[in-house]
Order: sequence, then structure tokens, then C-alpha cells
Amino acid sequence: MFSLSSLGLLACFIGSALSSPRKYSNTTGTTFFSVGQNYLDEWEGFQSGVGKTPAGISVYGDVYSGALNSDSLNILPAYAAKHSGYVEVGMSWKDAMTQNGYTQYEGAKLCTDISSGKYDSQLTKLATSLAQYPHVHYLFRIDYEVSGNLHANTNPTAFDQSTWDTTAYPKAFAHVRKTISSHLKNVHFVYHAVRGQARVIYPGDHLVDYVGVSVFNNDVCLAAGNTVGCSAGPLDQNLQSDLTWSPKPKLIAESAVQAGACGSARGFIDYLKLVKGLVEAQNVAGWTYINSNWTAHGWDAATWGDSRIEVDGEVLAWFRENIVGDGRFKFGA
Repeated sequence: MFSLSSLGLLACFIGSALSSPRKYSNTTGTTFFSVGQNYLDEWEGFQSGVGKTPAGISVYGDVYSGALNSDSLNILPAYAAKHSGYVEVGMSWKDAMTQNGYTQYEGAKLCTDISSGKYDSQLTKLATSLAQYPHVHYLFRIDYEVSGNLHANTNPTAFDQSTWDTTAYPKAFAHVRKTISSHLKNVHFVYHAVRGQARVIYPGDHLVDYVGVSVFNNDVCLAAGNTVGCSAGPLDQNLQSDLTWSPKPKLIAESAVQAGACGSARGFIDYLKLVKGLVEAQNVAGWTYINSNWTAHGWDAATWGDSRIEVDGEVLAWFRENIVGDGRFKFGA
């Protein structure tokens, strides 16, 4: 979700010393609560405003540079200097494919280039840089919000499902996993598809440690600006299917209240209630919430807004009572 151009758009309580963190599972009955996305001041704003340290952070990078973006390079060392929790990494290639020699229709070709080793030096560079912090636990998304159109298409002039190569992304996932894990040991790998497409290009249970999903307004049947998703809640049926078909532990890899709901305390709380209900019903292992003033970072005000929990007193009070006060949700130290 980091890119402005691609809206295809983490067992045990995290303590102060997690040198070898264990995976959450779908049977623990607990959910760790992390805060994204990669802006240090907003992460610290949640920490001070809510009075709880999130279980982790989220950061973003890309396969072309083999590096995290500048904001992520700011928050990761600051977090790792004081904490030992979860670092959710979103390593993308779809977001900047058209700036790196591919058309938007060449998703399968790009995946094949990755699995053939074209970007191995960049992957090694990224893994080596992350290995500087062996006490945190990485949840590594091999691209995110993946889809058939952007990861399987072979028609050179149009998105065409009849031409999808559904083996291309799984091969790229396997190659990236092998390359990253040869240099980085404190890591698990996350498959994060666009709503309704989780089965289409799934790499397989032998490669995937967690299945990640995005949960924004439309996913819980709320309007996002002028966009209306499902009409019969509390959960989009495509997302419901994505959460139930795989035996792997589930993560809400990205989430935030959007415009419309975040315009009032009631709407904001309604969104949080719906996501909390999803977490409980689906026994979700981890919830990453993007606690951010989106429009301050250039996002469209018609769709996005201020999703910071600590800003509104009524929202903050609800969150403290119903999330912080609920033993299910685990925070950091």
C-alpha cells in the first residue's frame, strides 16, 4: 500500500528480549498489534498518545534498488535500537515496474526475470542490510497486494486473464525466499494478495509462512469516499474466502480507516469494531494498523484521511478500553 500509484491496491507476548521470536499460530487466541507505515513520528505519536508500544513496525523497499525507502531507513534503526519485536517488510516490484523497463502488462515477464536471478545482487543487498538487526523478527512480504493482472499477465498490450501464467509469481516467490533466507535467518515469509485473488497465484504451503490480507473500508463493507464495496456485511465475501481457505496463520498486513468513516468518531469506531470482529472470528495472528495522516503524505483526500487513533478523544478512549484492555491483543515493550 505504500505506493501512491498502486492501490491494487505479527506463540508469545513480545517482551523486551526476543532474540529468537516464535511464530504466532491460528490457535493461540492472541493477536499482536503493530503500527505502520514507516513514518517514525507517527509511530511515536501512537506510542505516546495511546500509552502503549506497538508490537512492531512496517517498512517498505523495492527489488530494483535492493534497499528500503528513505522513511523506512529512518524508522528501522530507531526501532531496532530500543525494541525487539516485529518488522513487517514490504518488498515491491509491481509499484515501479513501468519506471524500470517493463510495461504494466509484463507482470509474468518481470516475475520470470526475478526467478531467473536478474535481481539477485539487489536481493542480497537488501537481506544483508536487514541482517544488521538480528534481534528483531522480520515478516517479509514478497511483493504485496499481488494479483493476476500485475504478476501473471503475458498479453503485451492488455490485461487478459486467458493469457495469465499462474506459475510465474510462485517461482519468483520461491526464488526470493531462497535468496533472502540464505542471508537473513530471523525471518518468515508472507503471501499477500489482492482481495479475492489469494488462490490464483498461491506459491504453496511449503513456501508460505503467513497469508496476509489488506483490510480497509470496503473490505468491511464501509464506503471509502465515494467507493462502496460489499453491501451485506460485516465482511466482503471475497476477503472471507481468502481468510478461510488456507491453513496458514493469517495477518492483517495493512489496514486503516479511510475517508467517510474517519470523518467522525462514530464512523472511525465502527471501522475498528468491524476489524476487531474479523480478528476474533478468523483468529488472526497479527494486525498491522496504518496510523497515519494520509493526506499529509500526498494521498487523495477523497479516499484517504487521518487514521491516527490518538487524535480523537472518543476514538482513543474506545481503543484503550476495547483493544488495549482486551487480553487478546499483545503489544511491545
